[in-house]
Amino acid sequence: MKNNLLLFLLLLLPGMLVCQNKPLNKFYRQHKHQEGVRNMKLPGWVIRMGSKIAKSKSDSGTEKEALGLMRHFGKVKFLFSEEGVQLPAEKVSKLRQDLLENNFEDLIMIRSEGMNLQIMVEEVEGIVKNVFMIVNDTGGGEMFFLSAKANLSLKDLSKVLKKEMPNKLEPLFHVEEETPADVSL
Repeated sequence: MKNNLLLFLLLLLPGMLVCQNKPLNKFYRQHKHQEGVRNMKLPGWVIRMGSKIAKSKSDSGTEKEALGLMRHFGKVKFLFSEEGVQLPAEKVSKLRQDLLENNFEDLIMIRSEGMNLQIMVEEVEGIVKNVFMIVNDTGGGEMFFLSAKANLSLKDLSKVLKKEMPNKLEPLFHVEEETPADVSL
């Protein structure tokens, strides 16, 4: 009985892993064969090997630390277009909603004159498990999509950011806290 249960769980495990990023996988599959769109998948070992090579050629300590964070990345998927092919805004919006329903959180969202940049992460107990980025230029007809598996600690990331931008992380303006009003009767 134990062997049958173990065998069942081992057969079920790959299916569960594939389903972790169902909205991203569906979006990637739908658009990778679209005319004018190029796609690429890179295994994690290629990313890690490239970061080691770049780290050995780097002179800056902060740059070496940032490249050292790449060892926490796994498989990366890219989609991009340059020939006037753009994704409809409603499809990108639907993908964002699906990701929000699947434990992703907005990290950065910028909209400016037809250019949309969105970066989202899936975080579990202080560890970034997935990173998603899409740039959709509706004016220029260009699109870039990146999805990466990760195992990156937010503490490690914040150390690099604090070293690189110590003063830039300070608030732009200081708002004093108001003292609570006395409402005793």
